[in-house]
Amino acid sequence: MKKILTLAGLTIIMLILDNSVVPFFSIKGFSPSLLFTFIISYSIVNGYSEGLWLGVFAGLFQDIYFANILGVNALTNMICAVISGFIGVSIFKEKTLIPVLSNFVISIFKGILVFVILYVVGVGMSFRFVFFNSLYNLFLSIPVYRLTYKLCSIDYMRRNWKF
Repeated sequence: MKKILTLAGLTIIMLILDNSVVPFFSIKGFSPSLLFTFIISYSIVNGYSEGLWLGVFAGLFQDIYFANILGVNALTNMICAVISGFIGVSIFKEKTLIPVLSNFVISIFKGILVFVILYVVGVGMSFRFVFFNSLYNLFLSIPVYRLTYKLCSIDYMRRNWKF
Protein backbone atom coordinates (compact mmCIF):
# COMPACT_ATOMS: atom_id res chain seq x y z
CA MET A 1 0.00 0.00 0.00
CA LYS A 2 2.86 2.34 0.85
CA LYS A 3 4.40 1.64 -2.54
CA ILE A 4 1.18 2.50 -4.40
CA LEU A 5 0.71 5.73 -2.45
CA THR A 6 4.34 6.69 -3.07
CA LEU A 7 4.03 6.09 -6.82
CA ALA A 8 0.68 7.90 -7.03
CA GLY A 9 2.07 10.85 -5.09
CA LEU A 10 5.20 11.05 -7.23
CA THR A 11 3.13 10.78 -10.40
CA ILE A 12 0.89 13.66 -9.37
CA ILE A 13 3.82 15.81 -8.22
CA MET A 14 5.71 15.21 -11.48
CA LEU A 15 2.60 15.92 -13.53
CA ILE A 16 2.16 19.24 -11.75
CA LEU A 17 5.86 20.07 -12.23
CA ASP A 18 5.66 19.07 -15.92
CA ASN A 19 2.83 21.50 -16.52
CA SER A 20 3.84 24.38 -14.27
CA VAL A 21 7.60 24.54 -13.60
CA VAL A 22 9.31 22.62 -16.43
CA PRO A 23 8.03 24.98 -19.19
CA PHE A 24 10.11 27.75 -17.60
CA PHE A 25 13.21 25.71 -18.45
CA SER A 26 12.27 25.21 -22.10
CA ILE A 27 14.79 26.00 -24.79
CA LYS A 28 13.24 27.46 -27.96
CA GLY A 29 9.90 25.90 -27.05
CA PHE A 30 11.27 22.43 -26.35
CA SER A 31 10.87 21.04 -22.86
CA PRO A 32 11.45 17.62 -21.31
CA SER A 33 8.88 15.39 -19.65
CA LEU A 34 9.81 14.64 -16.08
CA LEU A 35 6.93 12.19 -15.71
CA PHE A 36 7.71 10.22 -18.87
CA THR A 37 11.37 9.99 -17.90
CA PHE A 38 10.34 8.64 -14.49
CA ILE A 39 8.00 6.07 -16.07
CA ILE A 40 10.77 4.75 -18.31
CA SER A 41 13.30 4.68 -15.47
CA TYR A 42 10.86 2.92 -13.14
CA SER A 43 10.02 0.35 -15.81
CA ILE A 44 13.67 -0.40 -16.45
CA VAL A 45 14.31 -0.96 -12.74
CA ASN A 46 11.13 -2.89 -11.85
CA GLY A 47 10.12 -4.68 -15.03
CA TYR A 48 7.34 -4.45 -17.55
CA SER A 49 4.42 -5.56 -15.35
CA GLU A 50 4.83 -2.72 -12.87
CA GLY A 51 5.82 -0.25 -15.56
CA LEU A 52 2.69 -1.05 -17.55
CA TRP A 53 0.37 0.03 -14.75
CA LEU A 54 2.38 3.14 -13.95
CA GLY A 55 2.46 4.07 -17.64
CA VAL A 56 -1.32 3.78 -18.02
CA PHE A 57 -2.01 5.62 -14.75
CA ALA A 58 0.36 8.48 -15.56
CA GLY A 59 -0.76 8.57 -19.19
CA LEU A 60 -4.38 9.09 -18.20
CA PHE A 61 -3.31 12.02 -16.05
CA GLN A 62 -1.26 13.43 -18.94
CA ASP A 63 -4.28 13.08 -21.22
CA ILE A 64 -6.17 15.53 -19.02
CA TYR A 65 -3.79 18.23 -20.28
CA PHE A 66 -3.68 16.87 -23.83
CA ALA A 67 -6.62 18.70 -25.37
CA ASN A 68 -7.02 16.81 -28.63
CA ILE A 69 -7.60 13.12 -27.95
CA LEU A 70 -8.13 11.15 -24.76
CA GLY A 71 -5.99 8.04 -24.38
CA VAL A 72 -3.03 8.88 -26.60
CA ASN A 73 -0.58 9.27 -23.72
CA ALA A 74 -2.03 6.31 -21.82
CA LEU A 75 -1.54 4.06 -24.85
CA THR A 76 1.90 5.32 -25.81
CA ASN A 77 3.17 5.36 -22.21
CA MET A 78 1.94 1.79 -21.75
CA ILE A 79 3.72 0.58 -24.88
CA CYS A 80 6.93 2.42 -23.98
CA ALA A 81 6.84 1.18 -20.37
CA VAL A 82 6.49 -2.44 -21.50
CA ILE A 83 9.41 -2.06 -23.92
CA SER A 84 11.47 -0.43 -21.15
CA GLY A 85 10.65 -3.26 -18.79
CA PHE A 86 11.91 -5.81 -21.28
CA ILE A 87 15.10 -3.78 -21.73
CA GLY A 88 15.56 -3.69 -17.95
CA VAL A 89 15.52 -7.48 -17.72
CA SER A 90 18.73 -7.86 -19.71
CA ILE A 91 20.93 -5.04 -18.37
CA PHE A 92 22.90 -4.19 -15.26
CA LYS A 93 20.58 -1.77 -13.52
CA GLU A 94 23.37 -0.31 -11.39
CA LYS A 95 24.97 1.25 -14.47
CA THR A 96 23.47 4.43 -15.89
CA LEU A 97 24.57 4.48 -19.55
CA ILE A 98 22.18 1.91 -21.08
CA PRO A 99 19.08 3.16 -19.19
CA VAL A 100 19.81 6.75 -20.22
CA LEU A 101 20.33 5.82 -23.88
CA SER A 102 17.22 3.63 -23.73
CA ASN A 103 15.28 6.59 -22.40
CA PHE A 104 16.40 8.66 -25.39
CA VAL A 105 15.46 6.00 -27.95
CA ILE A 106 12.12 5.28 -26.28
CA SER A 107 11.36 9.01 -26.11
CA ILE A 108 11.88 9.19 -29.88
CA PHE A 109 9.68 6.11 -30.27
CA LYS A 110 6.90 7.69 -28.18
CA GLY A 111 7.13 10.91 -30.18
CA ILE A 112 6.80 8.98 -33.44
CA LEU A 113 3.82 7.04 -32.05
CA VAL A 114 2.07 10.23 -30.97
CA PHE A 115 2.89 11.86 -34.32
CA VAL A 116 1.39 8.92 -36.25
CA ILE A 117 -1.73 8.75 -34.08
CA LEU A 118 -2.33 12.48 -34.41
CA TYR A 119 -1.68 12.34 -38.16
CA VAL A 120 -4.23 9.53 -38.57
CA VAL A 121 -6.93 11.51 -36.76
CA GLY A 122 -6.06 14.69 -38.64
CA VAL A 123 -4.38 16.74 -35.92
CA GLY A 124 -1.18 18.50 -36.92
CA MET A 125 2.08 18.30 -34.99
CA SER A 126 5.60 19.40 -35.88
CA PHE A 127 7.93 16.43 -36.19
CA ARG A 128 10.97 18.38 -35.00
CA PHE A 129 9.52 18.42 -31.48
CA VAL A 130 10.08 14.67 -31.34
CA PHE A 131 13.87 14.79 -31.62
CA PHE A 132 14.54 17.88 -29.52
CA ASN A 133 12.21 16.87 -26.68
CA SER A 134 13.86 13.43 -26.70
CA LEU A 135 17.28 15.05 -26.56
CA TYR A 136 16.17 17.11 -23.58
CA ASN A 137 14.79 13.93 -21.96
CA LEU A 138 18.22 12.34 -22.46
CA PHE A 139 19.91 14.90 -20.23
CA LEU A 140 17.09 14.85 -17.70
CA SER A 141 17.13 11.06 -17.48
CA ILE A 142 20.59 10.93 -15.88
CA PRO A 143 19.54 12.29 -12.46
CA VAL A 144 16.02 10.86 -12.75
CA TYR A 145 17.30 7.32 -13.33
CA ARG A 146 19.73 7.51 -10.42
CA LEU A 147 17.03 8.82 -8.07
CA THR A 148 14.56 6.20 -9.31
CA TYR A 149 17.09 3.43 -8.74
CA LYS A 150 17.66 4.66 -5.17
CA LEU A 151 13.91 4.94 -4.60
CA CYS A 152 13.33 1.39 -5.79
CA SER A 153 15.98 0.05 -3.41
CA ILE A 154 14.00 1.21 -0.35
CA ASP A 155 12.52 -1.76 1.51
CA TYR A 156 8.83 -1.00 0.99
CA MET A 157 9.36 -0.35 -2.73
CA ARG A 158 10.89 -3.76 -3.39
CA ARG A 159 8.97 -6.73 -4.63
CA ASN A 160 9.41 -9.45 -2.02
CA TRP A 161 8.46 -13.03 -2.73
CA LYS A 162 6.59 -14.77 0.06
CA PHE A 163 5.69 -18.44 0.08
